[in-house]
Amino acid sequence: MLKTSYLLAVTFAFSACVSQKSKKLQSVTELKDKTGWTTDTLRKDVIWYKFNAVTDGEFANQNVNVISFNPKLKMGKMLLDYKKEKDSLSVFASRISGALAGINATYFIEKKDSADYMHLRLKGIDIQNVKVPKSSIYWWKHQGMFTFNNEGTDFAIHFSSEDFGKIKSENIMTGAPMLIDNFKPVGLTFADTAGVNLKKLHYEHYLKHQGIRHPRTAIAVSREGNLLLVTVDGRNKKALGMSAKELTAFLSRYFNPRSAMNIDGGGSTMMWVKGEPHNGIVNYPTDNKKFDHYGQRMVETVLFIK
Repeated sequence: MLKTSYLLAVTFAFSACVSQKSKKLQSVTELKDKTGWTTDTLRKDVIWYKFNAVTDGEFANQNVNVISFNPKLKMGKMLLDYKKEKDSLSVFASRISGALAGINATYFIEKKDSADYMHLRLKGIDIQNVKVPKSSIYWWKHQGMFTFNNEGTDFAIHFSSEDFGKIKSENIMTGAPMLIDNFKPVGLTFADTAGVNLKKLHYEHYLKHQGIRHPRTAIAVSREGNLLLVTVDGRNKKALGMSAKELTAFLSRYFNPRSAMNIDGGGSTMMWVKGEPHNGIVNYPTDNKKFDHYGQRMVETVLFIK
């Protein structure tokens, strides 16, 4: 009897140990290369990855935050919020009940010179339709589209349609450029600046806008259907920022997602995490031209996990 009890105790302890190891491994299996990363579990379905490397041969002096949301665990949802009057990310967060983490979303809708380059559909209602012709300097701004269901649990990123009326998804948010399409790193060649005098180009020209280093915000969908919210800090020697090409290479190297799309970056790049200092802002927004957490920009669209 004692022998049997001993064996049961050992078996239970071993199983518990294996279970704990499995949980720990599960939280980092998305990372293909863990060098330079730290990981924090915000909730069983929400993992916060933090990258900071000084000596990495490819991505030295970069500061990156990634929130991974696993909808299959059925513990939460993603929410896209839009406000014409604009607010900071932390103010958006204060209004969203149960908000756990979030980022700024796509390019501005309400902007006199370019309000028609984006498409935004929420719960079946088209708030903004793309109207710019292919000859416009803004033609590329809606190259990709993020679609999701009303429940905020099923996600896809594809090249935009020629006719958004044919897209049946209840929700559409466009952005650009596409970085990864069905595992193909299309962003590696989108803005090839070789031999181009960037000083002569308009700021919104796709080569200048995407071919040089800036703070970046992106979204990605993993092979398993997880949603990744990504911010890359920039404009500082401690955080150099990335071009679209570099961001594509970064995501491919560390996460190898099925698809990924760049969204509004620069001074708009912000990430918020519940309970963190500095009003929850964990990256280094640049609108105050300081390397701190207080340079939030007023934006119109945000993506949150709750």
